[in-house]
Amino acid sequence: VKCSACGCVLESPVCLPCSGQHLVCSTCLLRKSTGRQKLFRCPSCHDRIVLDNSGEDSSLEQLLNGKGVPNWIRVELASLRLSCPKRCGSTGLRLSELGRHFGANCGKTEVACGHAGCAKVYRRELAEQHDSECPFKRVECRVCKKQMLNKDLMAHQLKARCHDLELKLARKQCMKQCNKDVLEHYRLLREHSLVTMQEFRRTELCHLERMGVQGFARRQPLPHLTAVASLNSCDAMKRCERCRRVFNCDSNHETACRWHGGGLCLACGKPSHTPGCILSAHREFLPPLLSATRRQQQHQSNRGNASSYEAASTAAPISV
Repeated sequence: VKCSACGCVLESPVCLPCSGQHLVCSTCLLRKSTGRQKLFRCPSCHDRIVLDNSGEDSSLEQLLNGKGVPNWIRVELASLRLSCPKRCGSTGLRLSELGRHFGANCGKTEVACGHAGCAKVYRRELAEQHDSECPFKRVECRVCKKQMLNKDLMAHQLKARCHDLELKLARKQCMKQCNKDVLEHYRLLREHSLVTMQEFRRTELCHLERMGVQGFARRQPLPHLTAVASLNSCDAMKRCERCRRVFNCDSNHETACRWHGGGLCLACGKPSHTPGCILSAHREFLPPLLSATRRQQQHQSNRGNASSYEAASTAAPISV
């Protein structure tokens, strides 16, 4: 079922009136016929065949209509399942479906651009890319809504300042969206901060209740604090904010760090030696040791300034 001329599967087969009655494609017959009388030479037996082309009932027209082709050839060609000869990936095609496949579905088939004035020929699989880049495509200016060719769009936008106006509108929309996103971020941040502070406050109150600090007891104990007897000794441990040591509030003694036994702020409930929401309320609870330390540091600073002044006076030349 192969053509004697091109070696491919027969397409519209023609039976030649030669000694061997060889088969060729109709396109091969028309392409290789020469002269006014359509002289053709059989590619298999090399017999010279003169085809009459003088009317509708000529020998050429009869051959093109399939005269002399055996029926078993037609049946075998109809039952064939072929892959696309242009290697587009399609398989299982009938011979009668190849023409329709090339005309509508084959991605490797070359097609011409449909825009007026464009003579570009490209593969069908690149149609979308060419359509977006074709200079003869009719486009619309997004600002003034004027119709023009794609190749004239840039010159129009520069001349009519549509490009600048488009950039200004895009910048305005971008700023509006950014402000909206920032406000949404602030809202989420406030919610997160509120939840974090509430959790921190709840944890501090739990520790104060566990240590038995007066004035911070709840009306109803928390569910996880009902079994106080089962708590380990490490639950009552706390870390000093000044010396960074872990101490037990129940077994604190007089020679330990004085900050361990510091008071509590009446406003926020935090230890008075830590920076809190009301710094003035914390200052009145500071131990005298902090004031003495600050006075000692100020005294050392004044002595250092005085020694520097004496050294500078000694090194300066004395004018007479």
